[in-house]
Amino acid sequence: MKITDNFRTHFMREILLPLVVVLVITFIAAGFTVFWATARSNEDAAAQQQQIIQTSLRQSLEEMAEQHRSLALWLPLGEHLARAPDRNWLNQNVGAWLSAMFGHQLVYVLDRAGHPLYQWEYGKNVPPAQFAHLRESVAHLRSKFSMTDTRPQQAIDYTLIDNRPAVMVAGTIAENAASPGRFTLVSVKFLDRHNLDSLSQRSLLNSLRYVDGNPTRQGANYLLTTQEGQPLGYLAWQPDRPGTRMLHVLGPLVFIVVLIIVLICAVMLRRLWLSSLTLSQSLLQLSASEAQAQHLAFHDVLTGLPNRALVEERLTQALGKLAHHDQHIALLLLDLDRFKLVNDTYGHHAGDELIIEVGHRLNELVSENDTVGRLGGDEFVVVVTNIHSPGGVQALCERIIAALSLPFTLLGSETWIGVSIGVSMAPQDASDRSEMMRKADIALYEAKSQGRGQYQLFERAMDESLKTRQQVASDLRIALQNKQDLAVYYQPLMDISGKNVVGLEALMRWNHPVHGAISPAEFIPLAEEMGLIIQIGEWVLREACRVSLAWPALTIAVNVSPLQFRAAGFVERIKTIVAEEKTLPSRIELEITEGVLIEDEKGAQDIMASLREAGFRIALDDFGTGYSSLNYLSHFSVDKIKIDRSFTQSLGITENSGAIIESVIRLGQAMGLTVTAEGVETRGQMAALAEAGCNQLQGYLFSQAVPEAQISELLSGGNTPDRTPQPLPGKAD
Repeated sequence: MKITDNFRTHFMREILLPLVVVLVITFIAAGFTVFWATARSNEDAAAQQQQIIQTSLRQSLEEMAEQHRSLALWLPLGEHLARAPDRNWLNQNVGAWLSAMFGHQLVYVLDRAGHPLYQWEYGKNVPPAQFAHLRESVAHLRSKFSMTDTRPQQAIDYTLIDNRPAVMVAGTIAENAASPGRFTLVSVKFLDRHNLDSLSQRSLLNSLRYVDGNPTRQGANYLLTTQEGQPLGYLAWQPDRPGTRMLHVLGPLVFIVVLIIVLICAVMLRRLWLSSLTLSQSLLQLSASEAQAQHLAFHDVLTGLPNRALVEERLTQALGKLAHHDQHIALLLLDLDRFKLVNDTYGHHAGDELIIEVGHRLNELVSENDTVGRLGGDEFVVVVTNIHSPGGVQALCERIIAALSLPFTLLGSETWIGVSIGVSMAPQDASDRSEMMRKADIALYEAKSQGRGQYQLFERAMDESLKTRQQVASDLRIALQNKQDLAVYYQPLMDISGKNVVGLEALMRWNHPVHGAISPAEFIPLAEEMGLIIQIGEWVLREACRVSLAWPALTIAVNVSPLQFRAAGFVERIKTIVAEEKTLPSRIELEITEGVLIEDEKGAQDIMASLREAGFRIALDDFGTGYSSLNYLSHFSVDKIKIDRSFTQSLGITENSGAIIESVIRLGQAMGLTVTAEGVETRGQMAALAEAGCNQLQGYLFSQAVPEAQISELLSGGNTPDRTPQPLPGKAD
């Protein structure tokens, strides 16, 4: 496009010239500001350094005066001088002490007339005539002493000795607590290179030195004067100029910024000239941005796979095209096993790499017509079309499980995961998208509950089982609220003879009005999922406390859920319940499984210590079923271990089972623990456990769990403990 002369003139007058003027004014103002800030910063730093050197010199005077005073007021020194002075004693306690301890270079002791009695310079004794070079300065200091003041006196000042700057301090030596004495202690410290270097380090000043005569022009100076204001010379140093350093740093940066601004302005001018071309380019970029936004709306950001929205759209389209009865559509929901462990071990970055690699492997296993998508987290979905039989889906699931079971390389290390797969198929399982997703999720839940690392095709029974489970869960909540159909039963713990009851274990029982007796192994996990386990546990504990009042000679054992154990305020809540029920903590034994000790060992130790301190007994239940049972005994304080029923049942059946149980019993007894065997059902098992040295027995051989009303009948068969309630401390029953 051709530009006319008028347009050029207008452009230069209305746009270019004002822009140049603005830039020039801006740069001048910025430059002036930078240089003004530099000068001001240097001036402030110089003033601060003057203050620093003044403060440091004052502190040095105060320190030297204090060092001198500590010796002048030392009564043994005055008493020694009042007698015949011993040079060796003075060398050790005066000269060597001041020079070695505090760096005083010249030390003299004068009599009342000002004549030296003791002379020490640079670590050795010198003749009295050596005092001549100090006489004038010492006389000046002593002239400041008051003739009428009977207290110890001291004077300190800067002076020149042999044309060298020095700090001199003179003070009267105390002969006793009430008299300043007849002697004067004089010490000198020169402002030589060593002392100036020390002062330089303290003041953070560079190259501190003494200058005799005119001050230096290249650096900073401080006029050294006596207390009367007489100049002695200058202390000079290389000044710190933060403003100059800042300018050295900011100068190139400002230049670069100016250059960038100029370039930006040039680019802007050029874009104004080419506005029409830029407009068309912007339209193209807008179109590309819309395409990218469209892609992001339907694809996972991390893997680039279709997201939930696109997967559902493609599944809907596939279901709409399903016309032939011999064709099927399969929906696979995938959940990675042990993915959280990878995240916790290697970090989220490694977890992201793993997710990307899983997406690649899945894409390699399906055809172009199939869809691999990511729903989020570690959940993937596969939509497979044109399937002629369930066998094809099963083969694909097996290939996926095998592919994802191969090791993954993360951060240079190999790691393994697995996958659980739930499958629903159309049209036999469902012909609606949401229904297929729901049933695939049910199948996935079944696969995970069966041990993970496998696949499950949806079956109608799974849906019925899930509905039944949900209904049972709802019934459990109602039963707990109304305290109906739920009861606490008690199973006896026997001594090794099997004749005497030594304790009871409180066990939950649920007699469902429709399904009958439901095993705790079924409804306790439901209670944990629904968040009811803490409420159930506290109710069982209250019932056990109430029973303990009726049978104070028996220990009542109560099981503690891992969720209840890890709940905030668990210890205080347990103590409160026992106090409200007016029983003793020592009558209650809390049974804890190894599962509560795995996740937070330190926290579990603290909780168990608090429980034992409150008086509760602690039993480690199902001992031997965990990975580190023996290790737990060395780390956690317990009173009892209960050998799991699986070991008891193996007596006489499994090779070496007796030796294993005997080893566990000996270990427990060596640690001072009571050992209880669970699941005793035969006389042979009882005899073997008795021979091994077990302390207590529990099992169907003696009794099943019975309701509270049958406890008396249960105890009447053996040696019945005293039923008379024992009073609590401070209370009467």
